This record gives sequence, structure tokens and C-alpha cells, in this order.
Amino acid sequence: MQEALNFIDSPAVLRHAQINAVSGERFGVVSAQGHRYWLKTAMGCLLHPAVGDTVLITLAGEDGYILSVLERTQQQPSQLRVEGDVHLSLPSGALSIKTRDGLSADTGPMLALRADHAVAHFTEAQVGVKALSVTGERSDHYWNERNDSAIRHCEKAVRHTANYSQSRREVKGHEELTSGSLRQRVDKDWSLRGETLDLFAEVTVAVRGERIKLG
Repeated sequence: MQEALNFIDSPAVLRHAQINAVSGERFGVVSAQGHRYWLKTAMGCLLHPAVGDTVLITLAGEDGYILSVLERTQQQPSQLRVEGDVHLSLPSGALSIKTRDGLSADTGPMLALRADHAVAHFTEAQVGVKALSVTGERSDHYWNERNDSAIRHCEKAVRHTANYSQSRREVKGHEELTSGSLRQRVDKDWSLRGETLDLFAEVTVAVRGERIKLG
């Protein structure tokens, strides 16, 4: 193995090199002159090097760094790596991301998004959560068809209004209604059918009509 030259007390130099080995966070490189070095990547080298890459290196004294990846000869996924916290700031303009085969994000313990206005368009969407809490001042939903399925369903409202063209409700088990007062108005026919019908009133039971038929 040809040993690397000693660059102590010499100005920094730039060279092209090729990566031929990886050991932890250090990379073995061979310069165009055939010199071999073990170097680590500089903070500004966002594209993580791989074996076979042609890279730009800098050498100063006993230190050296890989500045950037110049060319990748083998077809393989690229990896951008930055140590520590990262803050991306755009004082003006917008950030646009466009991908051909999709976008995947693994944010670990938390994902936080903040915006004055948000718009999302999907052909199909599937969301799975263990617990979901949604709060706001107003919520509007518009669907051609909606199906809800729940083992237990509970609704609470100060005022509830529902308007239907047609409505049908089927309760296979027991249904119980408790109300402070109840009033039903039917414009046409109203029928009640059951095996047993019990009507209890503490004060008065009144039945009024032009014709009343019992039995």
C-alpha cells in the first residue's frame, strides 16, 4: 500500500478520490495519485458517500475531509445525512417537493404541522390511529355516500337538528328514549305495531279524532 504524503504545515489542497472502503463513520479513499487516506465527511457533505463513489476531498496538515460526492457509478439509493437538529428556513418563496414514486416520512415520536390554511387532495386515503382527538369551531362534511361502523357510539350536543328525505332505523335489540317532553307530528299516516302495547300516564290520556277505532 502506498502511504499518504504528509501535509503538515502545508496549505489545504483539493483532490479527486474514489471510495473503496467504509469503517464506521470513516471512509477509505484512493486519490488520483494513488495515495490512500481514511477520512470522515464534512458537515456540508449532505449526500452520504458509498463505496465506488468519486468524491472531492480536502487535505490540510494531518486532517482531511470528504467535501462532496461528485459521481456515483453504481445505481443505488441516495442518502442525505445531517447530524443533530436541522432547521430549514425560507425567508421568501415557497418549498415544493415532487416525487415520481411517492413520499414516505418516519418522524419517530412526533409530527407537528402548523399552517394558516391547508389543502390536501387524494384519490384514496387510509388513516389508522389508536386515539384521535379533533377540536375546532366548525366542521363541514360533504359525501355522496358515507358508512359509519362502531362498537360503541356516543353523541352529545346542546342542540341537534336532522333533515332527511327518507329515514329508516332498525334496532335489533332494546331501544329506550328518555326526554323532558316529546312531540311528534305526522302529515299523513302513522302506524304502530307490536306484540304488546302499554300506555301509562300519571294524569291524562287523550285521544282525539273524527273517527276512533279500537279493536
